[in-house]
Amino acid sequence: MRRVKINVLNNELFIKTDAEEEYLQEISNYLEDKVREASPQVDAVVVPRPFLLVTLKIVDDYFRLKREYEEFKNRAEERSRRLVEILDSSLGEKETFEYWRGGRRENQKKEV
Repeated sequence: MRRVKINVLNNELFIKTDAEEEYLQEISNYLEDKVREASPQVDAVVVPRPFLLVTLKIVDDYFRLKREYEEFKNRAEERSRRLVEILDSSLGEKETFEYWRGGRRENQKKEV
């Protein structure tokens, strides 16, 4: 772990972290943007250090969850695409399209 200096809302902080300095700047910029959305005239705010640290941690949690969600969504989309390719190759594109539209032919059996 190393000590990294960041500036959030004109509050200088030293944080012990393994995170990259660019990432810390990204989350602090996000926090500042959200504060300015709520109160555009704010340039500098005196914020108690514990509150600022907890707020940065919440933003970090949000960024991590957002990244995990995007990774999950991408994996799910890729798996869905591969399943459709498998269905297309085994049934033929027209039959797959008709099946998913609900227009299955009577002689086709429903397989799960």
